[in-house]
This record gives sequence, structure tokens and C-alpha cells, in this order.
Amino acid sequence: MDQPIIRIRDLQKSFGRLTVIDGLDLDIAKGEKLALIGPSGSGKTTILRILMTLEDISGGRIEVCGEPLFHMSRNGTEEPANDAHLHRMRRHIGMVFQHFNLFPHKTVLQNITLAPVLTQGATRADADRRGRDLLDMVGLADKADHMPSQLSGGQKQRVAIARALALQPQIMLFDEVTSALDPELVEEVLEVMHRLARETDMTMLLVTHEMGFAHDFADRVLFFDKGRIVEQGPPDQIFTAPQEDRTKSFLRKIIAAGQRV
Repeated sequence: MDQPIIRIRDLQKSFGRLTVIDGLDLDIAKGEKLALIGPSGSGKTTILRILMTLEDISGGRIEVCGEPLFHMSRNGTEEPANDAHLHRMRRHIGMVFQHFNLFPHKTVLQNITLAPVLTQGATRADADRRGRDLLDMVGLADKADHMPSQLSGGQKQRVAIARALALQPQIMLFDEVTSALDPELVEEVLEVMHRLARETDMTMLLVTHEMGFAHDFADRVLFFDKGRIVEQGPPDQIFTAPQEDRTKSFLRKIIAAGQRV
């Protein structure tokens, strides 16, 4: 059996007395597409932020691409990772946030090419070429010289996806990428993500409240509540025949609110 690209064991995360992740065990296969669903505050986004090393852990162990994420080996012993180790491990992972976080004073193309040039030593010509290819992929080839203020919310989010892809990560994390968008702009972003899921072998983790999209996108759906995985399985099983009462209750409320699952 191939080694998981992400292996999580007994993960703990607390903020003061509040436990957000409580003993999480999870293996994620290379190329797998996961949707993380559940009520607000259940720990879904915290998992993504931990994988991106934007949050430290309170306990447990994470391995990414066969290497410990928050630990490193030195002189035959394991110790907490230093900044250089964390920086190197981040190269495996890209993340797209709820809010686009584009640099307002730089053009669309400059937003995409800045990190490859500064952090990976790419030449300006190579970065520009790849940046334009990515803009074409997300349907924004004509926006390279625009400023972020000239774009719609959906266009900004597609630029943010292209920017994350410019670093050529093996793993992509998406945190509620449509939640800040007007409803009519959601579909254009979801179509880009569908294309990524269909056409690439990247491992993708998606936190979303768009249940219909989660159903169509994911190989596996994980339902979280109170920092634990309550239930997981293929989309058809989770959305049409959930086994756990907590999952059933959550989905009933989602359906009552008018969402397709």
C-alpha cells in the first residue's frame, strides 16, 4: 500500500481551555480529493491552517510527503521544527483562503508571479509565462494587467487559486473559497475547482458549506463535529445514507435551508 501523502496521528489543538481538535487520526492518499463538512467551529478550518503551519499543534504528529511537519531530526534525536524546516515543508502545500488576500497595489500577473520569483528563484520570464498559462486555465487570460480593484469577487478568487498553483504544490487546501462571494459568482469559482479535480493529480482538501459541490467534487467526505471525525465515507454514502445521528441531524438542517446534497 502506498504511503499516505498526509498522515495525522492523535492531533490535538487547543486555544486556551478550548479544545478545537481532539485526538484526530487521518490518512490522506496522494491525489485524493477530500471534502470536510460540519458545523461552524467543528475544527475544519483549523486543520487546514495547521497543515499550512499557520497554527502550531498542542500534541500529536503530522507527516507530509513522508516527513514530519512540526518535528525534525538532529543528531539522531527528534526536536521541534525550526523555521527553515517549516519553510521547506510549506513548499509541498498551497492554500486558498475565504478572502482573497491579493496585493492591491500589484497587477493580477504580479500577484501570481511574486512568490515563485522570491521564494523559488524562478526567473521573471519563466514566472510570467507560467502565470499567464494559469490565468488562461482559470479563464482570466485578459486580466493579467488589471488591478485587483478592477475585478469581481469571483475573479479575485480565481486569481487567488492561480497564485497558489504558481508554486506548484502537491497538496492544495481550500477554505470556504465561495463563502465571501455573491451567489451568482459562486459557480465560476466552483467550475475552476472541478477542473482542477478532474485534470490534475494534486491532493485537495476542501472545507465547504456547499454540500452539492462537496458531493460532486470529493472522493471522500469527512463530517466533523467538536474536533472529531464523526463519520466519513464516499459522498453517496454520507449524503444519502449517513449512519450517525449527528450527521443525519446536520444534513436535515442543510436540506431544510434549501441546499442540494
